[in-house]
Amino acid sequence: MITAHSPRRGLFLGLAVTVGCLTGLALLAGSMYLLFYGSEGSCEENEAVERMAQVSAAAPAAPAGTTPVAERTSVECMDDSGDPWVAADSAYIHDVDAQSLVAHYWDTARKEGWKAVGTRAQAPDGFRSGLGMCFHKEVAGAPALLRVGADGPKEFTVTVESALDGSTISC
Repeated sequence: MITAHSPRRGLFLGLAVTVGCLTGLALLAGSMYLLFYGSEGSCEENEAVERMAQVSAAAPAAPAGTTPVAERTSVECMDDSGDPWVAADSAYIHDVDAQSLVAHYWDTARKEGWKAVGTRAQAPDGFRSGLGMCFHKEVAGAPALLRVGADGPKEFTVTVESALDGSTISC
């Protein structure tokens, strides 16, 4: 028995194999992107700009007797680790004693819904350490972290941080 094949059969078979290979490559490329860059977004997206504004506005007000240091105040999005996060830093010089600064931020942060990590008795040591006093709360529905710490005898920094993917940043 002789079977006749259509001359188009080879063309359709070749086209099906090509489409299948291209689909497989597209799926592989998409998977590799998610593996290496994640799906949490990047600093170039509009969500990052919005989150920077939310995080920047979440910092408690500085006490009387402090002066902002403009060149050391910034809001930025960083994605060098593959897990983008936003940080709003405000630096100040002050003419008040460290104990007053600690009391101000402890009380103000708590009134604004920030939950302290540690106790009030530990706060002065945290303020003087390189890590600062640490608080956390949700800002616009996503976890954020507040750090307040000394940068020298008459300087301190207030930082609010938040991950773009909504994950928690620890102290």
